[in-house]
Amino acid sequence: MLPRCPACDAPAPAPFYAVTGLPVHGTAVLPDVDSARAVAVGDQSLALCATCGVVFNRDFTDGLVDHSGRADEPQNHSPRFAAYCAEIAARWMDRYGLIDQHVVEIGCGSGDFAAELLSTGAGSMTGVDPQFTPDRVPRELADRLTSVPELFNAAHIDRGTAAVVCRHTLEHVPGLAAFGAEIVAGMRRGEASMLLAEVPDLGRILGEGAFWDLQFERCSYFTPTTLAAFLSGLGFDDPVVHTTYSDQYVVAEARLGSRPVATSPLPAAELDRLAAACRAFADRVTEQTRRWRAWLAEHADAGRSVAVWGGGAKGQTFLNVVVGEAERPAVRAVVDLNPAVGGHFTAGLGLPICGPDDLKENPPHSVLLMNPVYLGEVRGMLDARGLGATELLAV
Repeated sequence: MLPRCPACDAPAPAPFYAVTGLPVHGTAVLPDVDSARAVAVGDQSLALCATCGVVFNRDFTDGLVDHSGRADEPQNHSPRFAAYCAEIAARWMDRYGLIDQHVVEIGCGSGDFAAELLSTGAGSMTGVDPQFTPDRVPRELADRLTSVPELFNAAHIDRGTAAVVCRHTLEHVPGLAAFGAEIVAGMRRGEASMLLAEVPDLGRILGEGAFWDLQFERCSYFTPTTLAAFLSGLGFDDPVVHTTYSDQYVVAEARLGSRPVATSPLPAAELDRLAAACRAFADRVTEQTRRWRAWLAEHADAGRSVAVWGGGAKGQTFLNVVVGEAERPAVRAVVDLNPAVGGHFTAGLGLPICGPDDLKENPPHSVLLMNPVYLGEVRGMLDARGLGATELLAV
């Protein structure tokens, strides 16, 4: 439980939205139906900090999350996502002079982005993540990419480090303030000047009622304003923040200054705006769940099968919230481009996961895509497999 804000330690207010029974590992897949349906679950009770504006899950329990486990989270099987990673890596290399420099990535997952940074010009990399074991380092990068399969601490940033990268990690840390202070301590130790961070954009989640972007593993959620304020409070000078990837992510590029840690309250007008968006979120989620349950029920009654495209965290949450209560679910399978998850089953409902080619044998009437940014890519894949008649729509 988080009785206080993980970013500024203010008392937790009452939640503005709650959802129960989410699998604790949003990207986990299981080898059989029984184990998939028996996964540990947790709840999200989202609260808005009235001091710093960070939204956090009051019901997060760190003991439910096994950091040593291995989930198949890579998104780079999508050409669209791979192109985005190449684009942001090139931006950082050029803008912050990282060619031939040493970079540390905190929360590097499978190491895909570290490899991208190396291919773009970084001299060497250290990847810190409990899941990033030495066997996951590509053989051709073994002399330039060092695996540190541990939880991060300041000692992981060696002297001579030019920048620290932290993508889609801050939101998963329950002790956010202490973690941020540890990053700063490590950067001062290693004389690193730049922190390059990325998190999901809370503003889009609230505005769209995108409940499928909620995960038990995510303790905190940021807008561009609240992420900039959090980093400024840690001692970074005027962080540059902007949204990317069709406004799905917030990127922060922050230069470490010499100021001491000093958390400042968010301006009242910004807190009021966030509070109004949080209040409206619950109503938007109610409408979204009603809409999709009705759509799936209509398909089920008509005998029209549905495949959900996206077996990662978005798909897992959507399926467990919307399909979980259906008596005659229309969803027959989940499609994912990652070949490592094919033949496995989704956490919670235990739906089978297949690849795009598997749809040819028994084409679905409709494909429901979990992320609209991939509409063109997925339409092309369906058409190339002779599935031009299959309806494609996105949440």
